[in-house]
Amino acid sequence: MKAKIQPSPEGIAGILSVKGFLFGERRVRANTHLPAISLFAGGGLSDLGYELAGFEFVVQVEKEKNRATLCAKNFPGAESVVGELERTWKTVVQKYREKRPGDRLALMSVTPPCQGMSHSNPDRGKRSHSQERDRRNCLILEALPVIEELQPRVVVVENVPQLLTEPNGAFKGGKGQSLVDAFAERLPEYHLFGRVVQMADYGVPQDRRRAIVVAVHEDEQWAKRLLSAKVGPWPASTHAQGSSNGLLCWVTVEEWFKEMGYKQLDARSSGTARDPDDPLHIVSVYEEDYYWRVADIPPYSGCSAYQNSHCRECGRADVPEGMAMCPYCGAVMHNRPYVVEKDGTVRLIKGRHSSYRRMRHDEPARTITTASSHVGSDYKIHPWENRVLSIRECAELQTVPRFYDWSWALETGHTYLVRVVVGEALPPWFTYLQGQLLRQLLDSEEISEDALAPFRWAREALSNDVGLTRG
Repeated sequence: MKAKIQPSPEGIAGILSVKGFLFGERRVRANTHLPAISLFAGGGLSDLGYELAGFEFVVQVEKEKNRATLCAKNFPGAESVVGELERTWKTVVQKYREKRPGDRLALMSVTPPCQGMSHSNPDRGKRSHSQERDRRNCLILEALPVIEELQPRVVVVENVPQLLTEPNGAFKGGKGQSLVDAFAERLPEYHLFGRVVQMADYGVPQDRRRAIVVAVHEDEQWAKRLLSAKVGPWPASTHAQGSSNGLLCWVTVEEWFKEMGYKQLDARSSGTARDPDDPLHIVSVYEEDYYWRVADIPPYSGCSAYQNSHCRECGRADVPEGMAMCPYCGAVMHNRPYVVEKDGTVRLIKGRHSSYRRMRHDEPARTITTASSHVGSDYKIHPWENRVLSIRECAELQTVPRFYDWSWALETGHTYLVRVVVGEALPPWFTYLQGQLLRQLLDSEEISEDALAPFRWAREALSNDVGLTRG
């Protein structure tokens, strides 16, 4: 039975804060003294938060042309460098020095692709793919020449949690040194802080855990103060899984969708699968079998299509799980994920527990990925409507501001690129909060005990959480 969602007044205020961020105007500060560079920029979504916090992006690097085009259209004042960083890093350094001669780089954002380490990668760990996986995992090391040349005051690296823990055979003769250890060895003049951060702890309506490594140059006196206090340079969390220590509860999908008021969609026809007033609020139309796989999952149940027990041919409602054919009439279970083999036999598609499953309505959304349109991927089905999440819903669960200009992608038929770019990003709401904190630190000569208050939640994290510190 559907549970009633009744957020507290404080919880509603927290939701409205993020909603206000999404609908706010773009405020660009002129002549900022906090220049920034973005490596592996994608569409620049994560950079938006830092910009709104007061940083100015001077150079953005992205190897893929279409992503770079989106990024350049949204950051017209930044120099766009297109290509592999290992080949373009000298150009990056040159462009920065030309545009900001004599200015110390304040922030470098490093957000390489995560597919090599992500648990959602189906090839992860297979021996035949290990060499390619290690190569992709090593992408953050391509940032090292730029760091060594420009000596930024702060470097922020973001990736999946495995960044902090997974050994990589590319290092130490295959003995499995971690990627972060290899990164740290090349930066003796930096203090490193690292931990896994849960985006839902900041009011993002999404269960998204990311590894954040912050490297602070030894010239920054405040870094030593943080180290001595056993505090990390992350903003204070505002939410928790269940109310605790005065924090708000995580924002659930139902709370968020109710506040946002999205138009109801249905994947059965082109007329019901789109909102004519919002080009991003759209989903694919499904053929009959695909549609019934979704529609027969009870709304608000969190169940999967593998659990659909109703035979659409004979009407029996007690077909046991694990069967591709109805044992009563012999018909194919069209509302379960099945495949017909070459010899004509029918079997269920092999899938994980989370495949072909509705999101729970009473929890934050599961991690938004680049495969958000795939009905068979992890927890991609709407909690109560018969479809996957729309592009608009995915973008706003990722807290992408509405002022972001997607027109190029929509006008040139690159709609799927929007889903990919959205799924790759670190939520801009978090980078906005992180950027505000970093701006405060970079503007400070010293950090007083009172000024450490926003960090206190992380005091124990540096020693007890998955992470690292190095003074």
